[in-house]
Amino acid sequence: MNNTIDAQATEQKNTGATSGIMLIIKNNTRRFGLLTRLLHWSVALLILGLTWLGWYMVDLTYYDKWYKDSLDYHKSLGMLVLGLAMVKLGWQWYSPLPNTLTELKPLERIAARLMHTVLLTSMILLPLTGYLISTSAGQPVAVFNWLQIPAVIAVDKGLRDLVIELHYYLAYATLLLVAGHAGAAIKHQFIDKHDTLKRMLWG
Repeated sequence: MNNTIDAQATEQKNTGATSGIMLIIKNNTRRFGLLTRLLHWSVALLILGLTWLGWYMVDLTYYDKWYKDSLDYHKSLGMLVLGLAMVKLGWQWYSPLPNTLTELKPLERIAARLMHTVLLTSMILLPLTGYLISTSAGQPVAVFNWLQIPAVIAVDKGLRDLVIELHYYLAYATLLLVAGHAGAAIKHQFIDKHDTLKRMLWG
């Protein structure tokens, strides 16, 4: 009898601990969960790093020491962004984002939702165009030499040139979106006192 009671108590304790962890990880109507915040900042830092790396690579020639390494890192990190963006998309479906702050004006709420949608779309399209460029010769993309992502569609010269141009403009557009998003968050946090930035930093 005592063993049964002890087993039930242990099960309830474990269930309670699991529920508590999920409450921290998942989003709710008022706050961003831990996983959402980790994905948010990871992708943001990767995009900024990839933008800098892209600028750095432009000035390199084939014979520069870091030409191949920088290109390999750019491809690998780009695929990482694509993977994280897909995880982010799936997680938002499973654990919807919190409601927009009630202090925001109606137009600001619409702008916030639109910004999130456009940013997530760019997080997918930017590395996807990079993938198409990298696999245009039919070769797979090596991700940190851990795995190979094969070419799945044929890319002719005309399509490759178009994708290169799209990748270029998407990179700058994404950077502008990130800057606008960050500027709006800072304004709402420190000028409007809405705790927008605070929600994404520590919930």
